Amino acid sequence: MGVLAKSMSDPKSKSAMLDLRERARVAKQAIQDIKAQLTEVESRLRNEAAKIPNTTHPDTPIGDETKARVVRTHGDLHNIKTVPVDGVNTLELSNVVFQDHYDLVQRLGIVDMEAGARVAGSRFHYWRGGGALLELALVQYAMTRAAAAGFVPHITPDAARSSVVDACGFRPRSSAEDGGSGEASQIYRMTPVADERGEHSADPLCLVATAEIPLVAMKQQQILDGSSLPESVAGLSHCFRAEAGARGRDTRGIYRLHQFTKVELVTLSHPTHSDTELQRLLDFQTSLYADLGLTFRVLQMPSHELGASAYQKYDIEAWMPGRKQWGEISSASNCTDYQARRLGIRVRGEGQHVFVHTLNATAVAVPRLAVALLESFQRPDGHVVIPMRTGQV
Repeated sequence: MGVLAKSMSDPKSKSAMLDLRERARVAKQAIQDIKAQLTEVESRLRNEAAKIPNTTHPDTPIGDETKARVVRTHGDLHNIKTVPVDGVNTLELSNVVFQDHYDLVQRLGIVDMEAGARVAGSRFHYWRGGGALLELALVQYAMTRAAAAGFVPHITPDAARSSVVDACGFRPRSSAEDGGSGEASQIYRMTPVADERGEHSADPLCLVATAEIPLVAMKQQQILDGSSLPESVAGLSHCFRAEAGARGRDTRGIYRLHQFTKVELVTLSHPTHSDTELQRLLDFQTSLYADLGLTFRVLQMPSHELGASAYQKYDIEAWMPGRKQWGEISSASNCTDYQARRLGIRVRGEGQHVFVHTLNATAVAVPRLAVALLESFQRPDGHVVIPMRTGQV
């Protein structure tokens, strides 16, 4: 001990010790700087990797929306110029032209857009009277039919963590946060008032754009038993979309809103069966709209319209005679393992576990379907009578 104390009192030894300490301090700071740089690079790498979309089905048309392929058309209302006398029989027509849904709901008093704008801003609305009952009836119709077809009904959270939203293929960040991609996010981020002046969470909550997000994420980081597949669920939620960039006639009335109610279908499938499951979803959707008496067409969507997650996608468009054009009322997509890889959803297999395939389809997006029904079944006297073909609406 005395020898050590004596050596430390030696000026040369003391200087050497101080030098070692300084070198250790510099090395420690250098390691911290490198770790910070590594964290930043890894974050940028993950961010760029997340922009890589799913692969595309070989039958998918290549190009923009003009390349969409019409698979089939149901009904003949798109060939009719004036309102049927009884609102249904297209062989007996009046001389009254079809009205736009906005004019219909204003006259019938079933939607209040002005109150919605006063309370929440533009493109929010109130259903009132018969309109509120129509929404409830459409939800009940979709849920009842889905349950009968083997989909387990759920009412989901209207919020999800940002990481979950991202994993499902929806970009929950601003253009600046996304590396200046220039693509506007359609997601609303939630910030508690108490946190507005403090540090924000690294994984903030977002309002969901579709129940697909919480339905798929229910199984995150789980290994499923193969005998349980396919797992099919139906989820009711409110949907929130910024609709950045939307303009023109699509913003009139309730066709394109910031908040709406939707029943979504989700299936988790074994990879070898997902093509069959997509067809099952599509068949279920078309049965819903055919039984409502709508004129609609099924489109196989081209590559530019698939989004990040979809491997193959079909849209269903209803003829909206007041708008005098087709309007999208639903879609069905096979996302293969795009979402499952990011959420860690696997199925037990021989030798190794494999990622499941996730599929989603809209059963009822209430405002869009309401537009199609109101415009399709208006009568010459201005009333709207929706046929009770299924006995459920």
